[in-house]
Amino acid sequence: MSSGLSFQYPVWFIVLCIALGALYAAVLYYRDRTFDDKLAAMQYWKTAMAVFRFAAVTILAILLLSPLLRSRNTQEFKPIVAIVHDNSESMRLSLGKDTTLYKQQTEALIKKLSSKYDVEEYAAGDGLRKGMEFSFTDKSSGLSSAIEELSGIYYNRNLGAVVLLSDGIYNRGVNPVYSAETAPYSIYTIAVGDTSVQRDQKLAGAYHNKIAYLNDRFCLRVDVEANNFLGKNAKLNVYEINAGIEPKLLQQKDISYASDNFFQSYDFVLDADRVGIAHYRITLTNLPEEATYKNNVRDIFVEVMDGRQKILLIANSPHPDVAAFKAAIESNKNYQLDVEFAESFSRKLNDYNLVILHQLPSASQRLQNVLTDATNLKKPLLYVLGTQTLLTDFNKVQDGVNVRSNAAQFNDVTASVNKDFSLFTLSDRTLQTIPKFPPLHNFFGEYAANPAAKILLNQKINSVVTDFPLWLMNDAGEVKTGVIAGEGLWRWRLYDYQLNKSHDATNELINKTVQFLSVKADKRPFRVNLSKNIFQDNEAVTFDAQLYNANYELINSPDVDLKISGEDHKIYEYKFNRTEKAYELNAGFLPVGSYTYTASAKFGNNTLTASGKFSVSPLQLEEMNTRADYRVLYQLATQHKGNMYALADALTVADDIEANNQLKPVLYDMFRTESAINLKWIFFLLLILISLEWGLRKYLGGY
Repeated sequence: MSSGLSFQYPVWFIVLCIALGALYAAVLYYRDRTFDDKLAAMQYWKTAMAVFRFAAVTILAILLLSPLLRSRNTQEFKPIVAIVHDNSESMRLSLGKDTTLYKQQTEALIKKLSSKYDVEEYAAGDGLRKGMEFSFTDKSSGLSSAIEELSGIYYNRNLGAVVLLSDGIYNRGVNPVYSAETAPYSIYTIAVGDTSVQRDQKLAGAYHNKIAYLNDRFCLRVDVEANNFLGKNAKLNVYEINAGIEPKLLQQKDISYASDNFFQSYDFVLDADRVGIAHYRITLTNLPEEATYKNNVRDIFVEVMDGRQKILLIANSPHPDVAAFKAAIESNKNYQLDVEFAESFSRKLNDYNLVILHQLPSASQRLQNVLTDATNLKKPLLYVLGTQTLLTDFNKVQDGVNVRSNAAQFNDVTASVNKDFSLFTLSDRTLQTIPKFPPLHNFFGEYAANPAAKILLNQKINSVVTDFPLWLMNDAGEVKTGVIAGEGLWRWRLYDYQLNKSHDATNELINKTVQFLSVKADKRPFRVNLSKNIFQDNEAVTFDAQLYNANYELINSPDVDLKISGEDHKIYEYKFNRTEKAYELNAGFLPVGSYTYTASAKFGNNTLTASGKFSVSPLQLEEMNTRADYRVLYQLATQHKGNMYALADALTVADDIEANNQLKPVLYDMFRTESAINLKWIFFLLLILISLEWGLRKYLGGY
């Protein structure tokens, strides 16, 4: 540590301070005759008191110059070495039953590196986690995301090297070699597992629709792969699984392995004959000496629905927004969209759950018959305004919003999310993306929304958020209506992809709107919803619930209980947590299988219940590849100034890292500036000087 003194006034002012101290002491003791004794000792004491007074006055005068004390403290930080251990299930297969050597070598390496470096320990698999785990239970290997996260965690820090212990198998994300291209640190890899082709057969893939419709038939394609089983035979079976009864064999195929490197696809056609989640199990008969039997079984789940929602879009003329609606709506398999132009429209509205009118009614297409039929049939309508919309007719046929505008004037407005909108919820990512979207083109004028309507998006003109609606829902009457007061949604989809590399935000916004308008109003006082109906076994099962009072207002004062029952008749009991106005529950991870749930709430003298079904599907990525991939580990190491090692040579990594001259400690200088008057020792110095002078004067007979 070093320090220095600086002043807020010219340094030569110190000379004046010294002169002031000398003058003060000289005048005081020159004029004072009390100590004019001729004894030599008395003169010495007088001189000492003058020096004390001189020093005290000089110091006080210097403090008036507001001196600043600047100190520098230098700290040394060791280089960081991150140890990343692959905790996926494939590692257990690679290591075999005995993982003792692996644990010993890893712990010894950490201990050896810790003497010279700051060692940070991580486990990778489903995600990157701090700490060393040896459970080998992660359902996937995401090495690329682990490397990317490390780069973010240690951005602008002294991360010198990463040591990766893995079998090189990755089944989530991109090739880790690509993720590590810009990594500024060295990478050392310790290879685990066997790269030879093992004697094994497996279900390499199962491809099917996630959703099927009642009484339809759907195709299931199964890929079978076998190594080193030339001349052997097996059976490929497809079973239907139902709780409480024996699995039902639906179809079976005989397989004869005609080569040591066998691969073939088999097709099955299954019937969707019951509404709900259908559970199927695909199996291969086990053969002796297989590397593992886990990849001989695969469970799949198909949601069978009783018909899909049919949406009709009638457009005044071709427009890129029509294609945007089509792409967004058809991304949801629950919807079927038909597109027609008003000029040639001749369909009946009976078969449709929602009608979207794009820039209609217009001057050339008033659509009086269609609007009359929609009113008589009580069909929900979604109006999309544009430059071709005839506002006088639009204001007459709906009461969600009234637009007063000179039809020749238009404006560009961006979207501002209304936080009070409550008809449905959007994900945080979508809510954050919407304000960044480019402007929509709409009529310049006054927009008066119906007080009963709910505004999802307000118009933001330049930097001013207005009360004018841009995206509005109205369910006050018998028929729901919606209004999108602008054109240009196709730009939103393009920008969404540019920003997020997906269309998820625009798809969610449009589909949530379509869902709200097309589904009949749910007036149940108690509702329980799942985020999805089919979960992977590494996903937490989450619920939300809403409870309404007699005035149809959200409340959450009563407790809500939940019981989940599995195929094995095991009961899981939970209690919902309260949110601001509703309820939520994270039931955690559940075993593979089909489940039923029943939620109950006591409200007044009534007990309200809600029930449903869901399934947990196995994520079997780790069993699909039992052959270690040293090529990935070798590329990672050689491209980043490191080496690849066998597990037995793990301790050599520490020696090579030490020989790497690029791993140097980092020195950080921290500067601190404070006023010298805050230093306590100066106060005590002045106190001592003044006390000594005063004590001597009293002792020698002065005042």
